[in-house]
Amino acid sequence: MTQTSPTPTRGTRDSPPCRPYRIAVWGPGEVGGAVIRAALADPAFEVVGALVHNREKDERDIGELVRTDPIGIAATRDREAFKELDVDCVVLTPAPAAVIKGLDDDVIDLLEAGKNVVATAAYHNVSMPNWLSPFRKSPQRMLEACHAGGATLHGTGVHPTFIVERVAMTMARAMSSVSHVRSVEAVDFSRAGSMWGGLGALGFGAELDSLSAESPVARGGDIYYGDLTGNVAHALYGADSSEVRVETSLRGIPAERDAQVGATTIREGTAAALHLTHRGYLGDHRFFTNEECWYLASVPTRPAPGAEAVYRGDDLPFGGFTSPIAYTLVISGEPAEMRTQLEFGVGSGHTNPITTASVRAVLDAIPAVVDAEPGILIDDIGPHYRHDDRVRLP
Repeated sequence: MTQTSPTPTRGTRDSPPCRPYRIAVWGPGEVGGAVIRAALADPAFEVVGALVHNREKDERDIGELVRTDPIGIAATRDREAFKELDVDCVVLTPAPAAVIKGLDDDVIDLLEAGKNVVATAAYHNVSMPNWLSPFRKSPQRMLEACHAGGATLHGTGVHPTFIVERVAMTMARAMSSVSHVRSVEAVDFSRAGSMWGGLGALGFGAELDSLSAESPVARGGDIYYGDLTGNVAHALYGADSSEVRVETSLRGIPAERDAQVGATTIREGTAAALHLTHRGYLGDHRFFTNEECWYLASVPTRPAPGAEAVYRGDDLPFGGFTSPIAYTLVISGEPAEMRTQLEFGVGSGHTNPITTASVRAVLDAIPAVVDAEPGILIDDIGPHYRHDDRVRLP
């Protein structure tokens, strides 16, 4: 595999490589900044660059940008200079809108220049067709770029990746057959800030009849949850992405009364919660349902005045949610249905728990991506074994 520098010996969290993995971050916002902070605290990694888009961040010390000690390396707005950096891996943490603005071209440039790429958006499943496909580079073009530069591309994060491709698919391996997988994410967006463009861009405060599968947030969700649907079909049934049909719906749950959340005004009767659903089919068989339940805990909702001002989904197998970030997984099949619930508690620090977990998924992927043969890497939930090195012959 051609690299811009010698490939380090693969390490682990407890056993770092012989030299650190040199990484650079494309877009150090909430997720990218958290990646940098975690990498700076981990001896297995060395941060050597960051690409910023805001003029005010240009030439500022990367450490100061992410609210830690200076590291003596300045961020840059110069894409060409960034692409020339001597790195083992570029961590790509763009806003979803970047995909529509030609992000594929930049990724191809990086791959052809021999830069491995780990991304948190748009590359969880490059083979999955959706409404954006006519405006993007083909999967074959992405693979050609990998082979041209001797590099590897991988998409990862909490959801997609950790929650379904790892947790749910690991659960599914305990079944003799699986007929359906349901995943429900429930998140309080009251403090989401500028995520995906802000609350208004997501659809909070919108008239209910304006929300549909054609809404920007539903379309944008395809690059996450549509791709995820194709990954589930492949993991469970070995199906090609071209065989998968995805149906999307988006509905709003109305506010009981006027409310203000940050800079966003939520009027009575407009959307105080959003329910985005992707349903995956192979022929007539619905094998997967992914639900995004995004709500504003500070805004009471109808049609249940006085009820808890949250929406975490319908017909859930468990109650007693207490966290603003929760996941429910239901695996249906033989010999029995399996159910689990995960909650992310709100801790201290700069980032929310989802971001923190995404960061760990990114950093854990880098050694495998660096060591891989050129191509597009996906998660493998198959069983893996190793000798127990705690037991030794005398």
